[in-house]
Amino acid sequence: MIELKLRNILRQVKSKTPKKRYEALDQLFQYKHQDGLEVQMDVLKDIIKTAASKFPERVDQWDNPSFYLIDFVCDFPMPEVIESLIKYFDDFDLQAKERVIEFLLSTEDDDIFYFLEEKIVKLMQTEDFVIPARELASYPVLIKGILDASLDKLHSNHYKFKLYDLLLSLNKSSYEQGYKKETVLSFLLEDYQAVKQDYIKFNPEYSTKYVYSAWKDSYFVVRNQMRLFISLMEYYYTPQIGNELEMALDFRDPLIKTEALLVCIAKNLPFKQSTLLECAEHIESAEMAYWELCEKNLEHLYPIPEGKQPHLAKTRLFSTIINLPEDEDGIIRLPDDIQIIDIVDTENAYGQPVRYYLTSFREHGCVYAAWVGGYALEDGDDTANLWDGTYTDFVEFDSGSIEEHKQTFFKKRAEEKLEYENSVYYESSPKLSNGAWFYLALLITHWIRAAFTGFEGSLLPSIFFTLIGAALFIFEFTKNKKRNILITGQQLIKKDGSKQHSIGLHEIKKVEYNKKHVILYNKKNEIAFKFPLKWVRYELFYLHMKEHTAHLKERPFIQS
Repeated sequence: MIELKLRNILRQVKSKTPKKRYEALDQLFQYKHQDGLEVQMDVLKDIIKTAASKFPERVDQWDNPSFYLIDFVCDFPMPEVIESLIKYFDDFDLQAKERVIEFLLSTEDDDIFYFLEEKIVKLMQTEDFVIPARELASYPVLIKGILDASLDKLHSNHYKFKLYDLLLSLNKSSYEQGYKKETVLSFLLEDYQAVKQDYIKFNPEYSTKYVYSAWKDSYFVVRNQMRLFISLMEYYYTPQIGNELEMALDFRDPLIKTEALLVCIAKNLPFKQSTLLECAEHIESAEMAYWELCEKNLEHLYPIPEGKQPHLAKTRLFSTIINLPEDEDGIIRLPDDIQIIDIVDTENAYGQPVRYYLTSFREHGCVYAAWVGGYALEDGDDTANLWDGTYTDFVEFDSGSIEEHKQTFFKKRAEEKLEYENSVYYESSPKLSNGAWFYLALLITHWIRAAFTGFEGSLLPSIFFTLIGAALFIFEFTKNKKRNILITGQQLIKKDGSKQHSIGLHEIKKVEYNKKHVILYNKKNEIAFKFPLKWVRYELFYLHMKEHTAHLKERPFIQS
């Protein structure tokens, strides 16, 4: 049983021998990535208690049992787990606390948010805590509470930029735009000037090639900080800020230039049409310029009114390739001379029309084939919306004809579709009933008592009732093995012996549950089918359903 193995891991992670701790954490990692894993609540609580205890002195970065134990239990979002995490929070390692905070944010519970605000503010009294700015971005009320208590940390080099991230999220949410303007402005102008001086060192020699092949991380930090400050200037505007924006429009970095341009448009400041065209045409910023204008309901300003789809396809391929994981040999991925070769109009998994572009690009002297798409055609022939399936297998373009590349493309799609449709992403079966476990406990107690009394009297009744219990136990176990709830490909399936019901995930309108059943409704608001609540651990079922419907245009309501 998994519970016995996990309890053994809890003993091993306390070992004074680093090798044993390493092996235990490695085994825990394997279990964490095991699909459909279910663990008894008492074991999960023991894991949390152990994570809050003392461990031998660390010997390396991996040697942090508290974090890995907490990371494991965070895959089980049950109320009892949440309650236990809150109870023992103060005793966890710092990294474990950071993981708990990220996990508890997903509850979206007001009472828990009050708890988190208090703990985050307290942790910020140290210089080690990492603020989860990205995860906090969706919760402006919580952000404001944190900022109210910690805005003075803008002095801190450790917290400065995370606090600016929180300020940007708060302002973008419209919950409180221009939050503490005078205080923020004094820091913003000073910090921007410091970062701008770092950027100006790069500006004269800026080129896309240098950015991704030579400067890399040393430049990306400066670029991201510049973009962050310029984005904040939309909400903390002064005439002095206006002068800085005007200067930024002449910077050579297309992303920084586009950021400044968007703020100028938002503040009705003058800009050159040639600057807008430059941002829309550059391989690094074309897609950003388009989508940011769309978000502001200013798509009509985009200076490429026709043929934007093939134009944006080049940017999409560029960003896809430069963001691929680094090659084992350290080869730098930098596509050049991207060309649109041909078009394939087909359908996605939901029968919707999509378009893919066969493209070519040059890298290290070789010309490779790639596919960009699939662009959704339901909203028009030149739409920029896409179901992202952009990829390259780094096959040389001249290795086959255009038709052969297309045949390979369709073959790969067919293979991936078959694999997807046959992959089980979630599976749950009903557990043995409480009655079965109770009967088993009675039998065990009876036989222990009989052993202590020396098996006095006839054993036939005991054997008879034991055989009946075993038969019922095996019958229920066998029956439950034939009862399943599965997410397979795009289908939610209920199996009950030889009977099977299924519904496409995109056909589900809502999922509800009561004390006895989980009920699924189709788009006509009719009950498609229902199954007993005890067939699933609903918290896990809910998470899997959310995950596998998140990409849908019309996502179903799933009761939490």
